[in-house]
Amino acid sequence: MSDNEAVLSWPDRVYDLCERLRQIAGDTPMFLVGGAVRDAYLRAAITDIDIAVDGDALKLAKQVSQCYRADSYVMDWERGVARVFLKDDAGTILLDFARFRGEDLLSDLRDRDFTMNAMAADLHGDISALYDPLDGAADLRQRVLRRCSPRAIADDPIRALRAIRQSVQFELKIHPDTAADVRSQAKRLRQTSPERIRDELFKLFALDKPARGLRVMEHLGVLQQVLPPVAALAKEDARPPGTMNAWTSALAVVERMRAILLAISSRRSDNTAAAFDLGMLVMQLDHYRADLQARLAHVYGNGREHAQLLVLAAAIHALDSSGAGARGDSASAGQAARVAKALVLTLDEGRRLAQIIGNYRQIVDKPTWSTLDQHRFWHRLGDGGIDAILLAAACVLGEAGSGLRQADWLQFVERATRLLDTFYNQYEEVVNPPPLLNGRDVQDLLGIEPGPPVGRMLTKLREAQATGMIESVSEAREFVLRSIE
Repeated sequence: MSDNEAVLSWPDRVYDLCERLRQIAGDTPMFLVGGAVRDAYLRAAITDIDIAVDGDALKLAKQVSQCYRADSYVMDWERGVARVFLKDDAGTILLDFARFRGEDLLSDLRDRDFTMNAMAADLHGDISALYDPLDGAADLRQRVLRRCSPRAIADDPIRALRAIRQSVQFELKIHPDTAADVRSQAKRLRQTSPERIRDELFKLFALDKPARGLRVMEHLGVLQQVLPPVAALAKEDARPPGTMNAWTSALAVVERMRAILLAISSRRSDNTAAAFDLGMLVMQLDHYRADLQARLAHVYGNGREHAQLLVLAAAIHALDSSGAGARGDSASAGQAARVAKALVLTLDEGRRLAQIIGNYRQIVDKPTWSTLDQHRFWHRLGDGGIDAILLAAACVLGEAGSGLRQADWLQFVERATRLLDTFYNQYEEVVNPPPLLNGRDVQDLLGIEPGPPVGRMLTKLREAQATGMIESVSEAREFVLRSIE
């Protein structure tokens, strides 16, 4: 049926695009479908557009890429799916062309995941008019996530995880029948490629309330299939009254990490840091906000941002090698490496994740930091120390909860600020001072051959320089010569 009262709202660039597509495709039936139609109904931003084609979708995608001189590639030869990357002053928009999944548009829509993603608009007609045979608009109005058919989740088990992610993203309640299917199909997620699981999980971590998604994942049996060590935390017995168990602690730290990331981001509003605890931290981080934003926006493979890796770190921070609560030691760093391998993260992501987990706790537990302590911290971790500080802040806030003592928090904020100030404002003085002598200089002064003693002396020189004990080449030479007396 058509929902004549529901009007889709498209940006001008989409109207211009559709006009061009009609010229290229001629009489070939084409329909806007999926998430773009949902977003047009919700008046949300649109960056990806799916186009269902009653015909040769691969040929049409090639024609469009040639017309726009745009990059494109075939995503699925068998199903006839191709992607075109269009760039203009407004940014990049992704066009996915796909052959009908069935004999007609209705069959195509019924074969999709959820009703809100099974709405369409005729590219050859009025694209503001909604075609909605499965009542997706009504489900959106009623804030319900409903599967398109009883076989929807079974046909593609990744939809079990996607149901949870989109229910959080759009603040929807999962329909009981859909929730039952998610639970019954959860184990079949293991038949899905780890890359697809990883990408859905990181999309969840990009949302404002990822902890809510983790709770639903655990409730519906999905977390056990996606992050088994984290799911094990939920099975632990509660600790003594008044304290958190490892699972509730992990969720609280995830919530606080997401709040910190939001406060750093360009999306921060006046209310973001209204509370005292976050407000004090944000006020200090503002000195480095531009640098932090650039770091958090760093992109790994397939569009995963560094900020999402920090949310994953928050979720697994409490693990040791057996899945029980840990304190950020080498065992939990090893667990982080195993999670990275299971999720097929890049080597860089895996290294950074293990580094964050293995080092954040010292910032929480160590109350005083000498100049030498700071030098050794930053020299060993480099900019990875920034991530450890952010996770430490989330842990102090999340693990203390309502029991956070103002004095303790102020001391932590001062400690974190001092560390960041050293990295950003005293880099060449404390973090990585330019060497006054090289290895050959040390060999000549000591009359020794290359080897470990030379490296140890260079380390002593660097640390002496970082702490202000030596400031010139002559002082460095005297320092080396004194070492043999």
